[in-house]
Formats: sequence, structure tokens, C-alpha cells
Amino acid sequence: MKATLKEDKGLYRELTLEVEGAEVKSALDEIYQYLSHTATIPGFRRGKVPRKILRKRFSSSIEGHVAKTLLDKYLEKALEEKGVKPVADVFITEVKIDEEKPSATVVVKFEVPPQIELKNLEEITVEVPKVEFSQEQVENYINQLREQNAQWNPVDREIGKGDLVEVEYEITDTESGEKENGETSAVIGEGLFRKEIEEALEGKKAGEEIELKGLPIYDQEGKEVGKVDIKLKIKAVKEKVLPELNDEFAKKLNLGETWEEARKKIEEQLKEQFERSKEQQRLEKLLLKLVEVHKFDIPESLVRRETDILFERRLQELSAYGINPNQVDRERLLNEILPTAVFNVASRLLLDRLADELNIEVSEEEVNREIEKLAKAYNVSPEELKNSLQDRGLIEMIKADLRRNKALEEASKKVKFVEVEPKEEKKEEENKEENKESENS
Repeated sequence: MKATLKEDKGLYRELTLEVEGAEVKSALDEIYQYLSHTATIPGFRRGKVPRKILRKRFSSSIEGHVAKTLLDKYLEKALEEKGVKPVADVFITEVKIDEEKPSATVVVKFEVPPQIELKNLEEITVEVPKVEFSQEQVENYINQLREQNAQWNPVDREIGKGDLVEVEYEITDTESGEKENGETSAVIGEGLFRKEIEEALEGKKAGEEIELKGLPIYDQEGKEVGKVDIKLKIKAVKEKVLPELNDEFAKKLNLGETWEEARKKIEEQLKEQFERSKEQQRLEKLLLKLVEVHKFDIPESLVRRETDILFERRLQELSAYGINPNQVDRERLLNEILPTAVFNVASRLLLDRLADELNIEVSEEEVNREIEKLAKAYNVSPEELKNSLQDRGLIEMIKADLRRNKALEEASKKVKFVEVEPKEEKKEEENKEENKESENS
């Protein structure tokens, strides 16, 4: 076996394998025997088809089988010999077979990892928004708890903003006469009822009826597609009653025996969440900065793979919202996804390089702890999840992600963080957007 490596455009490399002798003959004999006994060719019995006929009919299958056979045996050895490692898939670009010798030449193309020259972390400054924990956050959260535990009590009065109104409805298509009946409810002022309906409900009470004629209906693009008549009967009018902040409410929330105890626990929990969120934001800003200051070629094959993953994930999300994937502008969606795919690939490559530089390692114990966290989130046993991950070959992926996270955390100890007022940060982002627009115009 002879292997020749040459550079191609960017990170692409072209590897040529040349093999001759018994191994090529054996691969040819194998594929010809298979085709002779499986191919149906008029005028020939199975097992008796001449090779020249098979070669003419199935040249691509013959070349593919020989190439795969030789690559399975020699590719890894050739890559190791040449000191290269593909970052993604290896593509066959050319196959030549001389059956007389016999000999075969297989040419493959692939991308190699980029060379990343790391900057001095201690010279990198990362701006993060200046945020502080405040009692306002506590009050907002308590208000949310009250809203979540609010009761709706029936009232005998005219409908007002913020009231929950329950109605029976009959909708008639003015053109076809088709009717639709049902019940629904909505809070006045939240925009769940059409504006015309909310205006008609104003001043009404439970038991009253209203009728709206010739209301236009629109498609998703805002184009009028018909008209309907609507009859509504008000079944109930209810007002929101928020729970009082007392010991009974504390017990209901399982936060203690007294409201003072509950408030203290709420504040402690929010402070912990705030600090975790603050640290996560610091790491996110750091990663953005690291990718920004390190310039290197990004493998197209990895970007394509990441784009495919994000694209399928987005289609699933849209489908969950009731949007037919077949009606999605796929080219536009791919263009929207591309910057994220590029960033994801760049950040992984950079963190892998950083992990190498910092001698980051991940222990089996750390992997098991991560699996336990995931198992808890998915409500399965750690053993069951671990077996599933092993079967799908995903343990190494988890290990790689943990290693990258550790590298980023180590980097955060070396760079300089500078807090800036949120307004300043927002203004800086706006300036960046304006500069981008100027460059594009």
C-alpha cells in the first residue's frame, strides 16, 4: 500500500491510496461473485454472467465495493502514517481499477482540525453587565407566586378590565352558513378576545347576550378571507382575588410555618439563582470574547453537520407549535441558523484546544455525576440512562462537553472581567449593529 497526502483548499486534504496484488483481486472476486448470483440479465443464467458484462452494467458498484474494502483495511493506517486526523466524514472522490494487474487507486478528501494559536488569557478583558441583587426581585417573585395562586370568584356586576369572562359562542360563516359552537374564556384586556368582542362585552353582566355581524377573518398573512357572525352568551364574570401574605399562604407553598420564614427562604433561593445566573452570564460573555479574538479556519464539514442538527431541531419546535414543516421557507431558515452553527463549531474547537493547553482531564466520577444530573432531569434511573448512552456511543460526547466546560471555567480565572452599566452594553451592541449595516450597505 502506498499513501500520498496533499493539501487542498483551506483545511481540506486529499489522500491517495494505491494498492495492488492479491487484496485487490480478492475484493474483485467477491463483488463479481455476488453480482453474478444476484443480478438479473437477459440471456444469462445467474452465476454464469461474464465479468465484462457485469463490469459494464455495475461499474459504480464494483468500484464502490473495492474502495470500501481497501479503505476499511488501510485508511486508518495511512492517516496515522501521514499524521493527520479528519474532523468529520471522509469522502471518496475518485476510484481507478486496473483488473489486469490487478491494482486500485482510491482518492479521498476530508478536512483536518485548524491550527489555533491561543492568545494570552491574562491579556483578555471581558465586559459583563453590572447587575446586583435587589429586594425588587424578591417582591416581583412574590407577586408572581400570588398571581399563580390567585382565585377567580364570580361577581354580579358589569364586566371590567382584568375580569375573567366565560362565554358560550356560535360562529356562523356568512358565505357557507356553516356554524361552530363551543365555550371559551379569557381575561379582559389581555388581547385573547378580539378587540370588537371586548368592546361589545364592555358594560355587560353574566346572563346577557351579544351579537356581532360581518366580522372579517384573516389568514396568517393578514389578508381577509371571509366574514362571520358571532353570538355570545356570557356565562360568568369573575374577578381575581390574590392570596394574602400570611402563615396560611406560607404553608400552602411548603416554605415554612410562618410567612416570615417563607420570605426568608424565597430570598435565599433567589440569591442562589441570581449568583448562578450571573456566573453563567460571565461564562457566556467570556466564550463570545474568546471566539471573537481567536481567528482561525472553521471546517465546512462540521458546520454542515451542525446546521443539519439545528435545522431538524428547529423544524421539530415549529411542528410542536402547529406549523407544518412543509410550509417553512427552508432556505431562509438555514440562513438564520448558519451563524449559530458556525459559532457552535468554532467554540467547541477553541475550547478543545484550550483544554489541551491547560491539561484539562475529566474523571469517570465526573461523568457519572453528570449522568446522574441528566437522569434526574429525564426522570429515569442513572443506570438506565448510562446504558442507553453507551449503546448510542454518547458517553464520549458527554465527556467532551464536560472537558470544554472545565476549560472555560479555568479560563475565567485568568481573564479580566470588567463590569459595565447595562445601558452602556446595550449601546455598544447597537453600535455594532449599525456598523454591520453600514458595511452591508
